[in-house]
Amino acid sequence: MPPKQDFSLREIKPNIDGGKTLTPNMLTLVEPLYFVYVKVVRASHLPVNQITRTCDLYVEVKSGNYKATTKYIQSTLALIWNQVFAFNKDRLQAKTIEISVRGKVSVTNEIIGSIEVGIGDIPTRLQGDSSVAPQWYRLEDKNGVSGRSGNLMLAIWVGNQVDDAFSLAWHLDAASVSVDKVSNARPQVYYSPRLWYLKIKVNGAQDLVVSDPNRKPEVYVKATLGNKVLKTKVSKNKGVNPSWNEELMFVVAEPFEDALILSVEDDKGDNMVDYLGKCVKPVNKITQRLLPPLPSEEIINLERYGVVEGPMEKFSSKLRVTIYLDGVYHVFDEPALFSTDLKASSPKLMPGKVGDLELGILKAEGLVPMKSKNGLKTTDAYCVAKYGPKWTRTSTVVSSLEPKWMKQYQWDVLDPCTVIAIGVFDNNNLQAGEGWTTDRLIGKVIRIRLSTLEFGRIYKYAYPLVALMPDGVKKMGELHFTLRFIYTKGSGDKIYQYMQPMLPKPAYTNPMSVYQIDSLRNQAVRHIAMRLARAEPPLSKEVVESMLSGQGPVWSIRRGKAHFQRVMECLKFFKTALIWFDDLRQWKNSRTTIVMFAAFSVFVYYSEIIIPSFFAFLFLKALRNYFKRPRDILCLDTNLSQIESVNTLDWQEELDTFPSSAPFEDLRLRYDRLRAIGYRIEETVGDLATQLERFHAIFSWRDRRATLIFTLFCLVAWIVFYLMPFRLLFFLFGTYLMRSPRFRVTLPPIPQNVFRRLPSRDDCLL
Repeated sequence: MPPKQDFSLREIKPNIDGGKTLTPNMLTLVEPLYFVYVKVVRASHLPVNQITRTCDLYVEVKSGNYKATTKYIQSTLALIWNQVFAFNKDRLQAKTIEISVRGKVSVTNEIIGSIEVGIGDIPTRLQGDSSVAPQWYRLEDKNGVSGRSGNLMLAIWVGNQVDDAFSLAWHLDAASVSVDKVSNARPQVYYSPRLWYLKIKVNGAQDLVVSDPNRKPEVYVKATLGNKVLKTKVSKNKGVNPSWNEELMFVVAEPFEDALILSVEDDKGDNMVDYLGKCVKPVNKITQRLLPPLPSEEIINLERYGVVEGPMEKFSSKLRVTIYLDGVYHVFDEPALFSTDLKASSPKLMPGKVGDLELGILKAEGLVPMKSKNGLKTTDAYCVAKYGPKWTRTSTVVSSLEPKWMKQYQWDVLDPCTVIAIGVFDNNNLQAGEGWTTDRLIGKVIRIRLSTLEFGRIYKYAYPLVALMPDGVKKMGELHFTLRFIYTKGSGDKIYQYMQPMLPKPAYTNPMSVYQIDSLRNQAVRHIAMRLARAEPPLSKEVVESMLSGQGPVWSIRRGKAHFQRVMECLKFFKTALIWFDDLRQWKNSRTTIVMFAAFSVFVYYSEIIIPSFFAFLFLKALRNYFKRPRDILCLDTNLSQIESVNTLDWQEELDTFPSSAPFEDLRLRYDRLRAIGYRIEETVGDLATQLERFHAIFSWRDRRATLIFTLFCLVAWIVFYLMPFRLLFFLFGTYLMRSPRFRVTLPPIPQNVFRRLPSRDDCLL
């Protein structure tokens, strides 16, 4: 039996500053990593007799087993490289760095000149210093004589990961990366494009020219934007002046590059369409709705398909539409529960900043190998974090199962009730000639809600990376990170922030359907994926979709059990209260029953203290729970996730594609089980329908005797409640409810007996 995996959250103690020092420091949440930077600028006065025999010149930088070369330059051109190399100082075992200028001659690479620099003699660049000025170094020949092999301009210094050369340097621990793929291993910051809803309200058309005047046209409007096509319904007005009053919506991204094509078409049936006219409108020319007032309607002249109009001929058909870019809504690109941004598209509706979010990505430990290179199983890991429109990507640590990044990032927070997303990926695009392959997600995307964080506290945790596998849940490693949320507003602003609606006001005054939001969110994800894929280096489509997308349309019996358990956990208080009240009624503890009956009598006599006492109880309970409040961030709960309650077939079903790709026998077993589950649900719904129909049968006189009994009861209750004080009736009801068990019978009460005898419509079902 395999050992039980530990999925718990673990607190760590990194050696970080935390902002305690008075000196400027951009490494408050991460540990400093020191690198030896070598910037190769240019060469001059190289030996002429050696240059003429070579075709290409380059510079080789070497220290111990680490080696890298600059790009090749023809000897007849200016020898300018301007390339930066970085050695991780903790990994260096040699005491010197050798820098040599070489010429490529057939198979062997001839050394023209070289120098050696002792690592202990390299100066350290402090934070805040200007860039280190490059200097000329005299090259030594093979015999160690300097001055005859030319000069090489270099800048050599020791810096950390916040050095401005860090993101541009070729890290020597990634020397196995192809030269044309080096940019894919560098850290980058990306920004999502601003998204807008493009709304087309199609009101009607005028003076359409149809091919057959004797036929009633079936006219509709088709809107085309890029490869997305939307259509209205066929107009109910079967004529040349149809009307629709329908709204079509697209998602567009800045900068606007596409054009909107509106076409009016007549459906003749049998896949035959008569094109009545069209108009083309570039998106960048469309009116933007920056504030709540709606733009006015416009009348557009339609162009006839394939007809060139003469100077005296004007096509008279027109289309009445309202087209605008709606900026008063928030365009969802993530599931609403995990949204990292809630602001509207319009710059004029931008909310104010309420705080700063700082994230320190330290390292990962215990990563599982994701691929095999040269017969060795390894992982090329990098980390991506997203909050709002800003995406951050660390450098790729090549061939390491325990990569260290030590990168710190910061975001502006506009709403504390948002989520930051963090994911670890395996880079599969580091070798030339392989094309573009998928970067695989290592474990589940981590999502942390900012509203659950204490202001100003530094959270330091090792978060488990968990993935679903066909044979169950597997721990893929741990991500070490630090997190701090600093609220920059006052206490009054915090209360005011929570009292405001989360979304812009039009989302409540004129809401969209859940189906519409989900469809438009898919468009938004595609736009962001396409735009970030055009960056250099690109952020792959798979990474964007993994960070933005929630759960896909797949059935999971495990999640169904988990959701049921969540409901039961929330209802546990009411279940406990019912059990306690039943024990009270059964007089299992006579003293408690007598005390509670006395308290009930006091509440009945002084009824004005009931509501204040209720709120006092809630206040004291919240105050008591404050001292037991959770101190950790939310993490994977294996009990809630029902990890131990499912088998291999359940995991395979959850990981199956949509539509399914499983064998027929597996599908048959799943279908039979689903039928059994559906039967139980059907029976539950049927029982609920029976009880509701019995309630309606009380007034329907379907069972005349039962309805007569109920009617006479209502008459007596009317007279009793009118003549007797309500306090007295309530006291008598409570006394009857809490009477001693010796005055009770085990039979059902009379109202229950009458209710169960009422008819339902079960007999009418086929």
